[in-house]
This record gives sequence, C-alpha cells and structure tokens, in this order.
Amino acid sequence: MTPEERVHHRKGPVTLRGALRPDRTTDQRLLEESASGAWVHSDPWRVLRIQSEFVEGFGALAELGPAISIFGSARLGEGHPDYECARRIGAGIAERGYAVITGGGPGIMEAG
Repeated sequence: MTPEERVHHRKGPVTLRGALRPDRTTDQRLLEESASGAWVHSDPWRVLRIQSEFVEGFGALAELGPAISIFGSARLGEGHPDYECARRIGAGIAERGYAVITGGGPGIMEAG
C-alpha cells in the first residue's frame, strides 16, 4: 500500500478520507470467517421485498413501450461538447417516440 493509499480511498468518483476511509477492503471484509451471519435472521421478509421490487420494476418497464437506455460519464457537465451531444441525442430519440431511460445521475445521463 502506498502512502497516498493510506491517506485516502477512492470509491468510484468519491474520495474517502480520515475516519471515512475503510480500514480493510471489501474483499477482506467478505472473506473474514468471523463475520456475523445475524443479518440472515434479522428480517425474514427481506428476500420477498427485494423480489417485489424486481416484479414492480419489470411491470413498469413492460408498460413503457419502445425505449432506449443512455449511460455515460458523471464527470462531464453542461457546456462540455459530449454533454451537449448527449442532450441532442436524447431529444432526437424522444422526438421519434421512444422513451429515454437514464441512470438518473449527473453528466451524460442527466443530459440524455
């Protein structure tokens, strides 16, 4: 581990520092034999709620009709040529009667 890695931790576009920085990796936490399995018994309906979210999502998409999904960088903002291009593409898709589905994040997804 480099000195820089000891000071901060990158999690996607977010940099965690200080007390927010994890003391071990996700892999290390998952592989720990001492990890408690208590969460399995804490909510017996959890699996069914998750399943209901999938069913609800698929039901909503089934009623949507023809759709095109747009994904892209969250780092590009208004004024960037690619952002403006995504905005024109999204508008063109919608004008032709297609629904536009985005990740809802900033950047290209917001522009679409």
